[in-house]
Amino acid sequence: MAELTWPEVEGALEDGIDTVILPLGATEQHGPHLPLETDTRIATAIAKRVAHRLGDALVSPAVPVGPSEEHTGFPGTVSISPDTLTSLLRDHVSSFEAQGFERVVILPGHGGCFPVIDAAYPELTRTTEIDVVAVTGLQRFMNLLQEGLAAAGIDVDEPVVHAGASETAMLLAIEPSLVVDDLPEGHTGTVSAAALFTRGVEVYDKNGVLGDARPATAAAGETILEHVAEAHTSYIRDEFRELDIR
Repeated sequence: MAELTWPEVEGALEDGIDTVILPLGATEQHGPHLPLETDTRIATAIAKRVAHRLGDALVSPAVPVGPSEEHTGFPGTVSISPDTLTSLLRDHVSSFEAQGFERVVILPGHGGCFPVIDAAYPELTRTTEIDVVAVTGLQRFMNLLQEGLAAAGIDVDEPVVHAGASETAMLLAIEPSLVVDDLPEGHTGTVSAAALFTRGVEVYDKNGVLGDARPATAAAGETILEHVAEAHTSYIRDEFRELDIR
């Protein structure tokens, strides 16, 4: 959608493309080997694959920032408050509704966005006349990444996903030139949410990596992206069917 002209978007609407997918990313550290825009790239790549499967959807430019307070100890990270993200979601939905879209899909690729969506979703659905579907559930998302790794033949347990094998593999599939060749092993043990959010990621790994990036391959990344996109598409279709029934 970002590469289209406004007449092209208007034409798409006239041709019956009534759904817009809004990816949610982040600008935050992802270790010494991945770019700050990692989550934004991943969310956009998954959104494009979902749009292709749905067949009647455009992909909006991503929201490239989110709540990332636990990463602010690393230069380059930009963190916004949950209230700011909620306002951004509200304004995006309002804009899409005014333009004539009938359905909005909110698709996060950044862990910090999931709890905000969970809290904001009831308001978003009450304050608009169009259908809003949010792909929620952080644990579900992490499970899908783990399943994708397993399907690719990579036996790595990622209890917390951040700059480890799954994200590194997806970036290798999306844009390998953005991935530094020397892949690190970060913290691979358990993570306390209390310690993470009060003291920051660096309390576990000075490079900011939670997991082991070394097994990542582009082929594995492609498998993960396809697995997540297929699961998200099925979830979205089920939600749309429920909305149509009601």
